[in-house]
Amino acid sequence: MADPWLRWRAMLSERALPAAVVDLDALERNVDRLVEALGEGPTTLRIASKSVRHPGLLRRILDRCGSRGRGLLCYSAEEAALLAREGFDDLLIAYPIAGAPAARIVASLVAGGHRVWATVDCSEQVQLIAEAAAEAGTIVELCLDIDLSWRPLGGVVHLGVRRSPIRSGASAIHLAEAVAEQPAVRLTAVLAYEAAVAGVQDRNPGSRLLDPIRGLIKRRSRPLAVARRREILESLWGIGIVPEVVNGGGTGSVSSTASDPLVTEVAAGSGFLCPHLFDGYRGLELEPAVFFALPVVRRSDPDHVTCFGGGYVASGAAGRDRLPRVHCPRGLTPVELEGFGEVQTPLRWRGQGAAPGLGEPVVCRHAKAGELAERFSTYLLARGDRIEAEEPTYRGLGGSFG
Repeated sequence: MADPWLRWRAMLSERALPAAVVDLDALERNVDRLVEALGEGPTTLRIASKSVRHPGLLRRILDRCGSRGRGLLCYSAEEAALLAREGFDDLLIAYPIAGAPAARIVASLVAGGHRVWATVDCSEQVQLIAEAAAEAGTIVELCLDIDLSWRPLGGVVHLGVRRSPIRSGASAIHLAEAVAEQPAVRLTAVLAYEAAVAGVQDRNPGSRLLDPIRGLIKRRSRPLAVARRREILESLWGIGIVPEVVNGGGTGSVSSTASDPLVTEVAAGSGFLCPHLFDGYRGLELEPAVFFALPVVRRSDPDHVTCFGGGYVASGAAGRDRLPRVHCPRGLTPVELEGFGEVQTPLRWRGQGAAPGLGEPVVCRHAKAGELAERFSTYLLARGDRIEAEEPTYRGLGGSFG
């Protein structure tokens, strides 16, 4: 088998480095696999835009999904505004709005003819958005965010992410009644992110001893998600509210979430690009599709090379799994005391033959899918053995949303 690094070296020989590269062939195969994971039926995919942060790729993903793709799951009002300017519609903002400027952005988008949902989990958020909507002379659709965390021992232990306080039919009704009091907002969607299933690896090389515990949490969380969704939806139905959209999932639970007949759409984002944190999921045959290439700029010793840049560490609880990983050439490992650095990354060479020379690329993978786009103004888009396009990320369009 040909050394994959030779392909990368040839493909990037005339490109300025560091550079971020997306393999379009791998991306398209990942889209096909995630659409297939939906199974039969009407359930659609909503693309989590924070895990892409690149309008050109978002268009390609939606086009590839065909009739099984529906809209974008955004992470801020400002991001939704950028995407609207780029020609996207059907935008569900998945995180709460807590300031008047963001609420006015949403109201302005809706007044301008875009379909946008604002997610809420408390009455103060409802009031804020209702005031902005009334000021703009429009009606804003709201999405109720419900919490699917497993809280055993009477809630003393919380297994999942800290999201919404809406965990019961009663709390959902209470907030729905607050919405009903405001003429400028309507509750038409429910968001139920299964963090303990979709966002938890089955196998983590950095903490293998915890793999059985992670497995237990995932097995317990799946039926809990189904039951809580049903409880809350039945409570809403009982007061005459029938949400048009019931969103669930995450990449790690597309198949299981789509099997719930109450779910109308499943969110996915990271799986399209498959950063290295998504290598550890059973039943997900995804391919790495996003990379960054660092140039070798010096050699301090015969068995070491040093690259420019590279300190692209992922968010989340600090650990080795948040660091980038060398993809190729094989035989390069970070120097323990320096790691991937702000301006330089030294690597030890234990491979066969000669180490990469000055100016040649070391190809790496980020731990997460979307955060790499915060470091690069453009992505190089590769197909086969050539770069076919270079297109802007959010950063390249002047967008940075936290």
